Amino acid sequence: MGKTVLIDRATNLINVRRTHDGRVHGDVGAVVLSANGNVYDGVCVDTPSWGLCAERSALAAMITAGEYRFHQIVAVWRNEGTGEIHVLPPCGVCREFMRQIDGDNLTAEVILGQDRSLPLGDLLPEHAWPPPLPR
Repeated sequence: MGKTVLIDRATNLINVRRTHDGRVHGDVGAVVLSANGNVYDGVCVDTPSWGLCAERSALAAMITAGEYRFHQIVAVWRNEGTGEIHVLPPCGVCREFMRQIDGDNLTAEVILGQDRSLPLGDLLPEHAWPPPLPR
């Protein structure tokens, strides 16, 4: 699926942005294209203690459907002041989560812009378990 299609779909998720108990929910939208070709959506959920990034929200929907490998992922945020859309790189927790749900996700494409993407493995340097220290 094309980057622009996934970016547009993620952007449309931001339209459901809500404020509840003073916390903003849904100001970041994410879309995951699974390895099987299914598409899953997610939005961020902001809480005072833990919160949930949009990427992990979309991945949780994918896992709920019984899938663990993905082909592409993208997250976007809209600047409320200017209306500009920004493609966001996943945070470190999301990157590690993507790797942990299936090691083959290291080759999945993380969309970083309309003309830019990288395999997850490139965003997780030193992700392999290190060798033991010499005695």
